[in-house]
Amino acid sequence: MPGFTHLHTASGFSMRYGAAHPERLARRAAERGMDAIALTDRDSLAGAVRFARACERAGVRPLFGVDLAVRREAPEPGRTVRRRTPVRGGAFIDESTPRAVFLARDG
Repeated sequence: MPGFTHLHTASGFSMRYGAAHPERLARRAAERGMDAIALTDRDSLAGAVRFARACERAGVRPLFGVDLAVRREAPEPGRTVRRRTPVRGGAFIDESTPRAVFLARDG
């Protein structure tokens, strides 16, 4: 896939959203002939160092980013916001916040 670059890739450092090890992401990108791949873990840059080292070994250019929740405006004064309760036997995870992917750029 020369010329193609994944710009939104989650690793196992994205709790509940990714499972691949940064080393495997880099290795697979190299196997497919990609010259670059981005790591955009959810709310974290925890895998960035391992990813950079793995990309260097695999000969793939690492791109760095993050998938962040973007805060909505505060509710109007006097208006109450009712939180949903969790389903039986599980924790409630609020997925209503919009998200945006930010990619780093040098110079």
